[in-house]
Amino acid sequence: MELFDSHAHYEDAMFNGDRKERLEHLRDTDVKYILNCCSDVSVFDTVIDIVNNFDFAYGSIGIHPHWVCETPNDYLDKIRELAKNPKIVAIGEMGLDYFWQEPKDLQKKIFTRQLELAKELDMPVIIHDRDAHRDCLEILRKYKPQGILHRFGGPVEMLKEAMDWGMYVSFNNDLTYPAWNKPHIDCLMATPWDKLLIETDCPYAPPFERKDDRCESYDVANVVKEIAKLRNVSEEFVAKISLENAKKIYRIDR
Repeated sequence: MELFDSHAHYEDAMFNGDRKERLEHLRDTDVKYILNCCSDVSVFDTVIDIVNNFDFAYGSIGIHPHWVCETPNDYLDKIRELAKNPKIVAIGEMGLDYFWQEPKDLQKKIFTRQLELAKELDMPVIIHDRDAHRDCLEILRKYKPQGILHRFGGPVEMLKEAMDWGMYVSFNNDLTYPAWNKPHIDCLMATPWDKLLIETDCPYAPPFERKDDRCESYDVANVVKEIAKLRNVSEEFVAKISLENAKKIYRIDR
């Protein structure tokens, strides 16, 4: 069984002490591909180092809404330049996050400009939407990008509209948390197989039974298990279709 973790964060400081070792360890697991998603300018170089040194790792470059206040004026030039690397296959993660206190106008401005850049570069986007569904959808409607709604647990109506213009959706171990898994399960059950991806969002969101541990990409196997159980299909089927979908949206042909 081959797995594609479509959203991981090995650039995160939680891996600073053992990043290389944990990535090397994946060679001994069923994880054959990862998409290392970027969060802010300070880790751009780390993302590039990861994708350049691990054949199974691909990456994205972008600004997460949590980091908009630390973003320099030349961020678009930096993203545009680094996106020339053939192993950078998406722009993001980008979007809106109203759980935190970053200025909403600044979040919208940086989100919109990244969407415009992705359109210019003809690259898919990775969307982060937390407690900002209405505003996020309003902006996405304007651009109708290709890409992924990452770790999505918003309104099913929003999900269906976004999938209608070509978006995919990725699910992680949020499915296993009884306190908040219902909207994620609702979205999962509304997602056609040809739009479904799996992810970890590591080092965050390990499986519920290990909720105090650091998450890693091999935990995507638990996502496969949970989806298979919820939708009454085999784990092999979930692994195969999600791998095919991830390679398609990220335009990976190996």
